[in-house]
Formats: sequence, structure tokens, C-alpha cells
Amino acid sequence: MWGRRFSRGRWLWIVLGVFLFLFVFLLAISYTLPGSVILSFVRPFLAKSGVEISAETARTEFPLGIRLENAVFLRPGTGELRLDTIRAGWEWTGLLRWLPVHVTVSKGNAKAQLYTSPRFWNPGKGRLSLENVASEEFASLLPPSASGTGFLLESAEARWSRSSSGEISGRGNARFAWLRVPIRQASSPIREALLQDVKALFAVQGKSLIVSSIAGTYEEAHVEGTGEITELFSPPGATITFHLRIENPLEGKIALLFDLLAKNAKNATLRIRGPLLSPTGEFQFF
Repeated sequence: MWGRRFSRGRWLWIVLGVFLFLFVFLLAISYTLPGSVILSFVRPFLAKSGVEISAETARTEFPLGIRLENAVFLRPGTGELRLDTIRAGWEWTGLLRWLPVHVTVSKGNAKAQLYTSPRFWNPGKGRLSLENVASEEFASLLPPSASGTGFLLESAEARWSRSSSGEISGRGNARFAWLRVPIRQASSPIREALLQDVKALFAVQGKSLIVSSIAGTYEEAHVEGTGEITELFSPPGATITFHLRIENPLEGKIALLFDLLAKNAKNATLRIRGPLLSPTGEFQFF
């Protein structure tokens, strides 16, 4: 009896040893792969969305990850997106939250981090955080009509999940140092509106992002309102609609606009609408 137990235990250790050897062997092989081979694994996933990728260097990282430097994304009909670094890998600690896949992207001072469930090509849930994202860094992706539009996103975080039917829902928050939209209203002597210290709370419902609260300042006057972005996951076709109330401005260009056009008004509404990548603003008084 003892001999059988010893035999089984020995075979168990042999099997474990074989698996350990294969694991170490595969790791060693992966660390010697040339960058072109690593990119060949990445390209098919992006090709499904019509995106091409190239990188100056590509290598694997311990224990299970890849790193691309000076990467370029190109989609026919749009500009190219250049990124300093892309790091993607598997974090065992993420299993506790069921978000083991971790992707970090950086460009200058801008940084984005994405955590998803194991099926990263179609994740059941995820978490996204952004830091120091400025519109100037991505000017090549904006259409010519976006002239005058700009922003500096200090931070943002969103969490979402996907139901069994494929419906996406989630919540998040964002903080902008400033937001700028052109004013093409013929009757307005103000050609752009600059909002500062903007904070927003939003929810993701299907393909739309519903902004339940947005607050900030415009030329020292308090601003608050709501908004919506439709077709969120298809930026070229997405549209934005914001209704912002400017409360009793006392100075600056907007106060001058009151004197010129609406002397009896107490408040103003700034309506921002149009394509997501090139919205415009319009003033209304009441």
C-alpha cells in the first residue's frame, strides 16, 4: 500500500516538474522573440477595427507582458496617433477584482490605464483612468472643423460592466482644468467660450454617455448643467449636447454681451452641440 502511494506521489511530482519546465521554457523563448513577431500577434486584433500599428521597439516583459515604444496607430481616412509607450500584461493580483488584464498607455504627460476581465477582446467589465490628457497632443486626429475646440483633462475614471445581452452600463467622473469651444453664433461678438475648473459626473448607458452633473466657472461666474454624448464608442460619428447655465455674470466678455444684447436678462445658457470632435457653442439669454 505504501509503495503505491509513493509511486503516485512520485508521478505527481514528475508531472508538476514537466509543467514547470515547459512554463520556464516558453517564458525563455518569449523573451527572445523579435519585435516583428510580437507585433504579428497584436495586429490581427486591431485589424478587425481597421487599425494598423507599427512600433520602433517591441519586447516582452516579466512575467507575462509586452512593451511597445514609439508606437504609431493608423486608420485609413483619419490621422495617425503616436504614443510613447504601451505596456500590456497579466497581473495576478487583478484576479481578486477579476480585472487581471492591465494596459498602460503614455504620451508626453498624458497617461491612460485600462483594467479588464480576462476576455480583453470582449471584456465583461473594466476600469479606465486618464491623467493629463490635452487636446493639443491629439490634434492630428481632429477634423479641420475642430479649430478652436480644446481641453485639458486633469483626471477621469470610469467603471463599466457588460450584461449577458451585451448591454454596457457604468459610472464615472472627470475633472477638466479648462474646456474651450468656438462660438459661431452670428449675433455674438464673443468667438469662443472658455470654461475652467470643470467637474462632471456621468453614466454609461448602452452607446450613450449621460452627464448628470457638470459644474465649473466661466469668467468668474458659476456654471452648471447636464449633457449627453451619443454613439460613444464610435468617435467619428458621435454627437454631443450640453446645456450649461451661466448664473448672473458680473464681469468679463459675457457681462459685456449682456449689456449689448440682453440688458434685462439675469442669466445665460451656453448650449454646446454638434460632432463630438468639433462641437460649437451658442448663447441664449433669459
